[in-house]
Amino acid sequence: MNKWKGTFEVKIGTETYTLRPTFDALCEFEEIAGMPALRARQELLEGTYGAKVIPAAIWAGIRGEHLVNGQKCPSFRILGETLRKIGAVKYQVDALKLLTYAGSADEIIENIENKEDDTEEKKS
Repeated sequence: MNKWKGTFEVKIGTETYTLRPTFDALCEFEEIAGMPALRARQELLEGTYGAKVIPAAIWAGIRGEHLVNGQKCPSFRILGETLRKIGAVKYQVDALKLLTYAGSADEIIENIENKEDDTEEKKS
């Protein structure tokens, strides 16, 4: 796996999940959300997304990680209901990150990661 397309974690309620932004996760997202990932990314940026977008992105990332490790994944319905109860909008950035990283060229992701590292160093 490319180091720039590694995993990242998200805490949902009392559980911490690992998300894996892969091509498979992108395809899973598109299937369950019923829309292309590029359109979903744009809607997330504009704040015009539908109810399925954030839960579908988070679920697809969790499923991608669980498939790699042979773990059981929570169902989309259970995850969606959990996100609804605690506020799915809190995970808008995580959903955007998953869709961006899963669908972007490695060079673009590397540039983003390097800029984040530079920003962290300037804060210190």
